[in-house]
Amino acid sequence: MVDDVEECRAALRRCPPGHSDRSSSLNNLAVSLRDRFMQRGDPSDLDECIELLWAALLLRPPGHSHRSSSLNNLAACLGDRFTQRGDPSDLDECIELHRAALLLRPPGHSDRSSSLNNLAVSLGDRFTQRGDPSDFDERIELHRAALLLCPPGHSDRSSSLNNLAVSLRDRFTQRGDPSDIDESIELHRAALLLHPPGHSDRSESLNNLAASLRDRFTQRGDPSDLNECIELFRAALLLRPPGHSDRSLSLNNLAVSLRDRFTQRGDPSDLDERIELHRAALLLRPPGHSDRSLSLNNLASCLIDRFTQRGDPSDIDESIELHRAALLLHPPGHSDRSASLNNLAASLRDRFTQRGDPSDLDECIELLRAALLLHPPSHSDRLSSLNNLAVGLRDRFTQRGGPSDLDESIELFRAALLLHPPGHSDRSSSLNNLAASLGDRSTQRGDPSDLDERIELHRAALLLRPPGHSHRSSSLNNLAASLGDRFTKRGDPSDLDESIELLRAALLLRPPGHSNRSSSLNNLAVSLRDRFTQRGDLSDLDECIELHRAALLLCPPGHSDRSSSLNDLAVSLRDRSTQRGDPSDLDETFSLFLQLSQLSHAVSRTDLAAAKSWVTSAEETNHDSALVAYETALKFLDQHVAL
Repeated sequence: MVDDVEECRAALRRCPPGHSDRSSSLNNLAVSLRDRFMQRGDPSDLDECIELLWAALLLRPPGHSHRSSSLNNLAACLGDRFTQRGDPSDLDECIELHRAALLLRPPGHSDRSSSLNNLAVSLGDRFTQRGDPSDFDERIELHRAALLLCPPGHSDRSSSLNNLAVSLRDRFTQRGDPSDIDESIELHRAALLLHPPGHSDRSESLNNLAASLRDRFTQRGDPSDLNECIELFRAALLLRPPGHSDRSLSLNNLAVSLRDRFTQRGDPSDLDERIELHRAALLLRPPGHSDRSLSLNNLASCLIDRFTQRGDPSDIDESIELHRAALLLHPPGHSDRSASLNNLAASLRDRFTQRGDPSDLDECIELLRAALLLHPPSHSDRLSSLNNLAVGLRDRFTQRGGPSDLDESIELFRAALLLHPPGHSDRSSSLNNLAASLGDRSTQRGDPSDLDERIELHRAALLLRPPGHSHRSSSLNNLAASLGDRFTKRGDPSDLDESIELLRAALLLRPPGHSNRSSSLNNLAVSLRDRFTQRGDLSDLDECIELHRAALLLCPPGHSDRSSSLNDLAVSLRDRSTQRGDPSDLDETFSLFLQLSQLSHAVSRTDLAAAKSWVTSAEETNHDSALVAYETALKFLDQHVAL
């Protein structure tokens, strides 16, 4: 390479200004310097290359037979310098030079399709930098024009099909127009037909088609798209055997698509294979590899998913170590440091949730503080950082009861809400987060202003979740619970009445088969029992009992909530027995309590509380099950303490 450059320098010296071959010699030296830049990355080679190409262009004025190639060469090198340094003026100049070259290659010119493609690529780069949609649209039209110049049988047709397909996929990613992704897929299918088995570009075509099918699956959820995507990624991987430069990329692509299928179907074999693929990719990205941190993070994320599904502590431990290793590769000043801090924090929080080790939560919070410092006001990720730290502090308050943690959590949630102004898609969840923390503080300190604000925030969130919204039932329930708390504190019957109406509305949105139906039945039943206690209307108590019966049917033997459901129904029947004196209600009460003695899993506080409720009821009514009630309560207590 050095010899090439020096030979070209010597040739240029033999062509002084005025020599007929000077422009060619300038161009040749520039090309050799660009080749050396590509090999070594020395910016001075690229700068000199550009100066030489400017000089060559001046010697090829309008009308010169080689002017279009000079314009093209100079544009390409300015594009290289933009890629290296990011100076927008280089990119703008690159685009203008490509436009000028295209004008010199009118319809019928042999290099017109090349010029159309070059200008399209440069406009795509400018769109990526500045986001002007007109650049994107022009890019696509240029690729369409280039494809028309590469009819079936043309040697460049497959690359032209691919260029247009990739551009349409990019526009789909930006705007979500389904026609763009449909066309992209058809173009990639056509390109794949031109790359039959044995073709050097087949693996790339398989990969491109798979990626577009995955995008369409993400939008529409058609499992056939995902299944085809996975098979194509498998086929691409077979064409990239050990030793292939793109094998690690293929391993990663297949792993990501298996994650999508696992998320959709929950097949543990997809998750296990995904982990093995990411392990294999990591082995191909040893210390010093530019994508090692990405592979560390991908494997860590998979292990978290498996931990969430199966609870194996070794998975969460390995995930944390991998995230620690990724963080070491993102030192202060690295653009991905904040993401690494957040990932490690999330894994530590998951482990804290499982094991309760306070040191995990403390480290999680410190990492989230460090991430927040890297997201100052106006940073696009500040909002998520505020929210993450607020959640961590709220967790620590729940564990230890430190009022300063709760106060800081509330202030952070307030700051996050300011970044979710009216019209923001996540405003309702931000209102809900702040309301929940104010509810915690109201419970701890009893400040009525916290409770009132909590209610107003839940009202505001409910307005943003109109009929048809996926989270409306949750918002109805949250507002109802807040009003129920205020009724308990102040006794205003209108709060209780509104709470009951909201709970009825929530129950309608949780029909038979809904995962939260039993809790909705129970919540409404408890509120009706409260109103019965206040006003004595037996119809409220009757409805309460029927709701508790329905909830119990959804908590069969072995269900973790069965003991509380048995207790709720038993206590309500005991209350009705007291009111009406019907012995069948009292008989059913203790028949329900006796089922507690048959629980084999009883270890929770809820189970123990239900047994104590049985003891109390048996004592108050002199029921002959009192001895069994005591024995059951003691057994549950022993089991609970043993944990």
